[in-house]
Amino acid sequence: MNKKLNNVLFFENEKRMNSLIIKIMWILTPMRMIPTIGKIAGVIPGTDTVATTVNTALLILFQTAISIFYKKKPNSTLTKYLIMLIFQFVVVTLSMQRGVEVSLLYLIVPTLTLLFYDRAFTISITTISYCVMLLTLLYRAITHDTSYYSNMPRIVWIRAYAVGMTVEYTICTVIIISISNSIQATMRLLDKREMEAQKAKHEERAKSLSTQFDQQKIITGFANLVESRDSLTGEHIKRTRAYVNLISQRMKDLGFYTDELTAEMQENITQAAPLHDIGKICVPDHILTKEGPLTQEERTKMKEHSIKGEEIIRENLSYLPADYVDIACKMARNHHERWDGNGYPDGLKEQEIPLCARIMATADVLDALLSRRSYKMPLYLSESLRIMKEGAGKQFDPLCIRALLDCADEIPALQLQNGAIQNSSSDTESDLGELESVE
Repeated sequence: MNKKLNNVLFFENEKRMNSLIIKIMWILTPMRMIPTIGKIAGVIPGTDTVATTVNTALLILFQTAISIFYKKKPNSTLTKYLIMLIFQFVVVTLSMQRGVEVSLLYLIVPTLTLLFYDRAFTISITTISYCVMLLTLLYRAITHDTSYYSNMPRIVWIRAYAVGMTVEYTICTVIIISISNSIQATMRLLDKREMEAQKAKHEERAKSLSTQFDQQKIITGFANLVESRDSLTGEHIKRTRAYVNLISQRMKDLGFYTDELTAEMQENITQAAPLHDIGKICVPDHILTKEGPLTQEERTKMKEHSIKGEEIIRENLSYLPADYVDIACKMARNHHERWDGNGYPDGLKEQEIPLCARIMATADVLDALLSRRSYKMPLYLSESLRIMKEGAGKQFDPLCIRALLDCADEIPALQLQNGAIQNSSSDTESDLGELESVE
């Protein structure tokens, strides 16, 4: 078989055809005993019951052997040859029974080979079948009573029948091989198209990976712009991305919002997380880097970063996938909304707040509690989780907090991986509302 066709579908077809032909042979075997039973009962005249019984016994033995061999090696090339040779034996024994001497029986086996889509196999079996046919003619001429052939001399009978059957067989063989050639050409064309489709798929995948890589470089570049102005914000961006991925995955594992939280959405949320504070580029340095609490005026100016972040993303990243851009915009604009409706900038409440922003808000405040700020020391993880648990149903989506608490044991490792300052001691009690409004 052409190497291009040695694919999974081809081997599965061979396995299926081998199984089918074995089943056909097992069906035919009992039918071969019908004439013998009729002869023994005296319904059908004849005396060759012993030969028929022996042939049937041999056939059962061969079929049992090939059935066992097929179970062990269903895709072996040898398997299909042995199956077809045994099937040829069935044809031979039938053709040698007086009254069944039909030459076209020899074309059954070559015809079945067409179903294997293997031109070389078809030619091989066809050649073998032709040789078997000639040997059978010779056997019949030698062993059968000449009176059965109208007293025609054996040599004349062999010559007449051999020539006639050869012509008949040759014509049919040409047709069979022509069909095989057509099948082969069709299979090659299908295989070529499949290879082209696979190539196109790989190219599309490579293009997609390239786009994702470029997208990630752009995101990193934007995040670095923020980090260049405020190193704390830069580190915060790295950690919140890890927390967002952890929380969203745990929500999915727990069966929360499964209709919304698809694998694609989760990937987009994780990739967009570094852009949630991109609007801080527009916040003046004296506010962004100020040590100590902000004034009310400064706090109002700081709050503008959520709206500015959405504007920056829409204006500069519009060429990226629309789903990704939409999620990034929602996370930038709405990650300071509160579950109770007292957040900003839109005062959304509960599930009015996009899911991606609710997850971002959870990760955002978690990192604020765990991190050092100019106005506070970092809190212990246990204390931070206690504060966030108290905020469930007020500031946070309760399901986001349930997922966070469920994966709390994984947070320390993420802190270490993403440059968090580990808390050695802290008695600081921070107001959650103040942290939320600043971050």
